[in-house]
Amino acid sequence: MCKSGRLSQFFDLGETALANSFLSKEALDKPEPKYPLKVFFCEDCGLSQLVHVVEPEILFKNYVYFSSGMPALPEHFQKYAEEAVNNFVSSRRRQGFGGQAKDDLVVEIGSNDGLLLGAIKNLGAKVLGVDPAENIAKVANERGVETLPEFFSEKLAGKIAAKYGKAKVIIGNNVVAHIDNHHDLVKGVSALLADDGVFMFEAPYIADMFENYTFDTIYHEHLSYLSVRPLVNLFKQFGMELFDVKVFPVQGNSIRGYAGKLGQHEISPRVAELLQKEKSMKLDKLETYLKLASDVNEMKQKVRATLDEFRAEGKRIAGYGAPAKGNTLLNYFGIGPDILDYTTEALPSKIGFYTPGTHIPVVNIEDARKNPPDYFLLLAWNYKDVILKKEESMIKNGVKFIMPVGENLGLIK
Repeated sequence: MCKSGRLSQFFDLGETALANSFLSKEALDKPEPKYPLKVFFCEDCGLSQLVHVVEPEILFKNYVYFSSGMPALPEHFQKYAEEAVNNFVSSRRRQGFGGQAKDDLVVEIGSNDGLLLGAIKNLGAKVLGVDPAENIAKVANERGVETLPEFFSEKLAGKIAAKYGKAKVIIGNNVVAHIDNHHDLVKGVSALLADDGVFMFEAPYIADMFENYTFDTIYHEHLSYLSVRPLVNLFKQFGMELFDVKVFPVQGNSIRGYAGKLGQHEISPRVAELLQKEKSMKLDKLETYLKLASDVNEMKQKVRATLDEFRAEGKRIAGYGAPAKGNTLLNYFGIGPDILDYTTEALPSKIGFYTPGTHIPVVNIEDARKNPPDYFLLLAWNYKDVILKKEESMIKNGVKFIMPVGENLGLIK
C-alpha cells in the first residue's frame, strides 16, 4: 500500500495447496500445486501481507464459495443493503432534490452470486456486479443481477462509468484483502465514484487475529490483513479519505470501511478510536506479530495432542465444515485423514471432493447427522453459536465439539 521495502517475515505456514482448490477423487493421485504461505509486516505503514502472489486467474476464475450458502450471511447482507440504500443511495431523495433511489447506481466488486446486490436491487437501486469467477457470475446473471465476469481495474472502471454512469455506492466485500494492486483499485474506485459517492468495503480485521487467534484467515487469496492505519494512508495518496469504520461480528470480526472523495464526508470519531486501539495493541510493532506466530504454534501442539489422545482411545473424529480457513488450519496443524474420518459441508460445490493438501473427504452434513462421530473438530468455528444451536440433537445424543483456536481451546462444554 505504501510501496515500502521494509518488510519483515513473522509467520511461515509452509508450502500449502490453495485453500479453495478442493480435489476430485481422480485428482488425488496427480501432483498438487503448492505455494509458499509466508506473512510479512511492513515496518513503515503497518500492513501485514503475503509477498508470494498466486496468479488471480488460478484463484478466482472457477470458484467454490457461494455467499448464499453461508450461515448468517443472508441476514447480514440484508441489513447491509438497507444501510447502503437508506444512508447513501437515496440521500438525494431525502434531501428533497427530487432524485429517486432507482436512478442511483450501486456497483459491487467481487459480487459473488449477487446475494447483496439482489437485496439492494429489491430496495429500488440500479445494480451492477463485477466478479471474475465465470461460474458464479453466471448464477448471479440467472437470478437477475447483472454481473460482468471480469477483474475490477482502473481500466474497467472507466468503461463502466462510460456505459452506466458514475456510481453512488461502490461495494467491496472480502475483496480489498484479495487484491494485489491496491493503487489500481483505489484509482478505479475514484474514477467510477460520484463526487459525493461512498466506497463501502468489508474485510477481516487483523485485530481479531490477536484477540481471537483467527490465524486461519491466512491463505493465498488473502494477500493483506487489514488494519485502519495503512488504509488511511492508502486513500490519502489518491485524493480520498477513510471517513468511517465499524466493526461487525461476521466472518470473525470484520471491519466495514467507508471512503469518499476528500472533504465530501464528515470524519467519524470511530476512525481515531480504532487507530488508538491499534496503537494500544502495539500493532505497529513487529514483536507483536512474532508473538502471535509463537502462540499459534502452541495451540497447534495442544490440539494435536488432544486429537491424538482421542484417536488412541479408538474415538471417531470428523471435521465440521469445509471452509477455506479450515484448510489453513488442517495443513498447518498437520491434520489429515489419519485423524479425521471426513469433514462436513452443505454446499454442493464441495460435497464429494477432498480437502486441498490434506485430502480429507467432504461429505454431506445430512449423512453425518445420520451416523455422527464421537467428536467434531469445529473448522467453521466462526459460526460456533449458530452451529451448536443447529446441532442440538446430535449434542444431546453425546456428540462433542472441539474448538481448535483461541482461549477456549478444547472441548466445548
